[in-house]
Amino acid sequence: MGCSLAFYLSRAGRHVVVIDRGRIGQGATAACAGGIRAQFSTEINIRMGMEAKRLLARFVEETGQTADFRPVGYLFLLTSDDERSRFRAAIELQRACGLDDVVELEPAEARAMVPGLETDDLSGATFCPSDGLAGPNEVTYGFANAARRQGAVIVEDTPIEAFLTSGGAVTGVRTAAGEIESSQTVICAGPWSAPVGAMLGLQLPIVPSRRQVFVSEPFTGIRRGSPMTIDFHTSFYFHSEGEGVLFGMSDPSTPPGDDTRVDWSFLDRITAVAERRWPPLLEARVKTAWAGLYENTPDFQPLIGPLQPGLWIAGGFSGHGFMLAPVVGKWLAAWIADGATPVDLSAFAPDRFAAGSGLQPERNVV
Repeated sequence: MGCSLAFYLSRAGRHVVVIDRGRIGQGATAACAGGIRAQFSTEINIRMGMEAKRLLARFVEETGQTADFRPVGYLFLLTSDDERSRFRAAIELQRACGLDDVVELEPAEARAMVPGLETDDLSGATFCPSDGLAGPNEVTYGFANAARRQGAVIVEDTPIEAFLTSGGAVTGVRTAAGEIESSQTVICAGPWSAPVGAMLGLQLPIVPSRRQVFVSEPFTGIRRGSPMTIDFHTSFYFHSEGEGVLFGMSDPSTPPGDDTRVDWSFLDRITAVAERRWPPLLEARVKTAWAGLYENTPDFQPLIGPLQPGLWIAGGFSGHGFMLAPVVGKWLAAWIADGATPVDLSAFAPDRFAAGSGLQPERNVV
């Protein structure tokens, strides 16, 4: 998120400094599964997903580097009648927004797309072939390197110690290496946004939540180019990754927090679901695993916009930060540089929970 914003702000002629407590792209981004989609339930997220795909499709022209964008599609498997009804309504909205290639499928059609898929208990499925996958490292460093060429400075291994303030406005930050003054400061700290905001006494409703990812050794049970497949009822998902398969599932019993240790016992729960939904996975040998963090908000929508004079935020993306980073960086840069956004982002107003009205929760969260 920060590197995308730095790219678009520096392209607009702004002098930009990115400060990372570690190495860029090595926090939550490094642990994500790389999904890119527009199959959301709210109009603003659908439009953002569509624009993000357009930007990634021409990433080389924009930044000079590849995004490793592979439009292999997203296949959502639906179990209950309620899920099918909800996704059918979402498809109507998606098509009204211009997502013309999204379709509703019968279970047998989903089974034909993914060999070995068990679909007898499904109520339906949806598929969008222009959704897909991209490379987290490729996108992050593509934006970062292009931003540097445009004059941006990226400072790594430098935690901020405090914000600089004057007359109620944020005027920069202090680090161990010194103070950096700035007329505008943006919190793009992902799952760690709340502790950063707390330095100013802000209570940001962003809570980290662990997600675990597993990758197999070379595995012939999945075709290269198979879609990102998601069993929405259980959140079990998988897609081809190199010569193997990458898979995972959310765990509602995991307490909030920033613990990123791998719980290998969770693999048994995933394989129990896979046995019912995609039995070929049981033949795969797990090569590696890691854990990353979602940054959840109460309505699973981000906080984007001004917090107080001189301070902005782009955080709380609830698992969708990587896929929406290209467009959020572009639109937020326009807001900061020009004083207006290309589209209405009021659904993401940072103070919306205090206001208690106008919430537009995202329902297609995995």
